Amino acid sequence: MKKLLFSLIALGLIITAQAQNSVGGKKKTSIALRFNALDFGTAEKVQNGTIGSVLNAKKWGQYASTTKSLGVNYTSQYTDQVDIYSNLDVAITRSPLYAPNALRRSNEDVLTSFESGVNIKMFKGDYRVNPYVTAGLGIRTFAFRDYSAYAPVGLGLQIKTCKGSNLNITTTYSTKMSKSFVPSYNYGVSYSFLLN
Repeated sequence: MKKLLFSLIALGLIITAQAQNSVGGKKKTSIALRFNALDFGTAEKVQNGTIGSVLNAKKWGQYASTTKSLGVNYTSQYTDQVDIYSNLDVAITRSPLYAPNALRRSNEDVLTSFESGVNIKMFKGDYRVNPYVTAGLGIRTFAFRDYSAYAPVGLGLQIKTCKGSNLNITTTYSTKMSKSFVPSYNYGVSYSFLLN
């Protein structure tokens, strides 16, 4: 699994570098600070039932039981409508990840996620508000021992603020790509700063 992690990191860096060179003209690159709430509990309830049953029971996205993470995002413009991104996020949490706080083991450890992917924006060009679809591949490790692969898919909203900076609001579902992965819904907000 460590080979997969290093391969994914290398692939993300290569794709990002290629994105800068593949399209003529000066393309925008940015770095962002991220805050995420990882919702393992809702994902487990949906797996054991249905989305409808979770919504009807009003058990969706209880913020107090989510795992909070901080991270950085690097984004490079590929075309006017497509951005390529890489994220690195870190959280302190307990295992099992999906259990209510009272049932988790007492030892906390580091949960690290790295992912790369694309954001496909609805509108071409510089719009003040631009919805987008996001998809990628990632790898997550708990305590730097257990490695598992996943594919985040979801929706986002890019809001232009000032001098090329953006506020991004995203919600994704991390689908299982390896046996040990614990799926989650991820609710995130980030603020980006233009690098060029």
